[in-house]
Amino acid sequence: MLTAKVMLLGDMGVGKTSIMYRLVFDRFEGQYKTTLGVEILTHDVMLDVGGERELVRIVFWDTDGDFGTQIFDTVYVTGATAAIIVSDGTRPQTVTRMIELAASFEARFPGRPYRAVINKADLLAADCKNIGIADRSHVDLVSAKTGTGVAVSIAELAAALHRRSL
Repeated sequence: MLTAKVMLLGDMGVGKTSIMYRLVFDRFEGQYKTTLGVEILTHDVMLDVGGERELVRIVFWDTDGDFGTQIFDTVYVTGATAAIIVSDGTRPQTVTRMIELAASFEARFPGRPYRAVINKADLLAADCKNIGIADRSHVDLVSAKTGTGVAVSIAELAAALHRRSL
């Protein structure tokens, strides 16, 4: 079994905790509650690798959105294996911050996988994956409210972690 520390990064109110709760508990809570410091939860992803089943345990570190790019100067990121960098598709400034956080994560952890996640796909009229991240394959549209795309995005991250044996 592979165990990976995955940081959830992004501005306040973009849905980091909601995405994590949708995945781990299969529920959505409509009332916003700010995360103070960090919340840690685990989720297991079973992969089919060449006909064999492989387990990847993801340990989510859901961080306070007030950190911004200064999160990389905290003890929270020590030992990070990967990241899920979240924005709110209805708030363009959070997409800009997501791009900044992705660049900072790549600089701090070269070669480590991440997913840039645009949340609230249920509220978007069009595909907004045309953003300033060089490799668009790292960008996912999800909805914590409906669950759309959440499990797929995490499974793709788990597969990348397994391929790299991180």
